[in-house]
Amino acid sequence: MTTFGERLAKLRESKNLSQAKLAKMAGVPQSTIAQIETGRNKSTKKIIELAEILDTTPNYLLNGVKDLSVVPVSSEIGSYSDKNISDKGAYVKIPHYDISLSAGIGNATWIVRDNPDKLLFRESWLQRKGLNELSLKAMYVRGESMEPLLYDMDTILLDINDIEIIDGSVYAIIFKNRLYIKELRNSEDGVDIISYHRDYETMHVTQETYDQFKVLGKMVWRGG
Repeated sequence: MTTFGERLAKLRESKNLSQAKLAKMAGVPQSTIAQIETGRNKSTKKIIELAEILDTTPNYLLNGVKDLSVVPVSSEIGSYSDKNISDKGAYVKIPHYDISLSAGIGNATWIVRDNPDKLLFRESWLQRKGLNELSLKAMYVRGESMEPLLYDMDTILLDINDIEIIDGSVYAIIFKNRLYIKELRNSEDGVDIISYHRDYETMHVTQETYDQFKVLGKMVWRGG
């Protein structure tokens, strides 16, 4: 995987920009660009400006993570520590969560990960999508069952207020006291829980097992 500095240098060169020109456009000393590209600096307060100039996202520059769904463009999403943000503008911070399951289908607790990195979305994007920041939670995907849509350690954004099942949409669910990220479809006798990887069979929620099934939220963005 490439480094922050290598990605910055490659994008800068693809736009035929010198270090001095890029530095002037971003409002930083040329030495800052040089130190990033040589690996001496791992972050910068001007990451948003650099991403906009280079037609990419802060998330890609810093982490090498591309936004996979057709959602925020340019600087509308990023992921970096609070200490690296000097001027957040109209950004909303969404932390990553884990889910703790205990006995009983209703006992699912959202736990903020001990991680300084947060996803940043522009308020304007949330408004266009009709999303409320208070109902959004980011989490990591584990496993291969949803490949090629989602890969292990991809990040997804969930709207925990959107739990009505729409055929073909992807949700975080609990079934038989296990957490899954799956496509859901209503069926005549219940709900089908669908994996994308061919090695995983579809599971079925029936009337007999419905009390062991709970929708936690709908996936509204993914990145990997």
